[in-house]
Amino acid sequence: MSKKLVFGILGSVLLLTGLGVYIMVGSLDDSSKGAGPSETASETSEGAETASVKEGAGDEAGSSNPFEENVKTPLSENLVQQYIHAMSHQKVKAEEKWSFFKITEERIDFLLNQLEVNNYEHDGLYREILTSWKQGDFSDADGQHNAVWELQDGSIGEASGVLSPEAEEAFLQKQNKESR
Repeated sequence: MSKKLVFGILGSVLLLTGLGVYIMVGSLDDSSKGAGPSETASETSEGAETASVKEGAGDEAGSSNPFEENVKTPLSENLVQQYIHAMSHQKVKAEEKWSFFKITEERIDFLLNQLEVNNYEHDGLYREILTSWKQGDFSDADGQHNAVWELQDGSIGEASGVLSPEAEEAFLQKQNKESR
């Protein structure tokens, strides 16, 4: 064998070994972060924002996240929009619904609390929507959905009305997981 071939093979083996060690150390580092007080940032397949969380970070804004996601608080504006949009799907008629969170008083209160601890560009809109929902008024849920949907540059899934109580119940029965 020529010296060039031997050095080429040796160099490749060293490079692959180094790469393997790098990957293993990185994997160990990532798994230890999940077990400790903080977790790494990530994004969902639709580009939805999931922020880093530090232990107790949810408590800084008044309570832990009732959406059962580990996200930093106060919530980003994008995340407030995603939560409102996903909850509105319970009440509206639309050709496409890609996200869903059940509307609960705890979730409404959590989002209203976020409006108190952070400044949002569209605070008035979020406050109007959440306040009407807290009062049990979903008569404009389609208009409210579309207002947030437009802020998110929506192009598919415009709401075309409010579901009847029977249609809402049927929609809820079909949901097997919540996501934004």
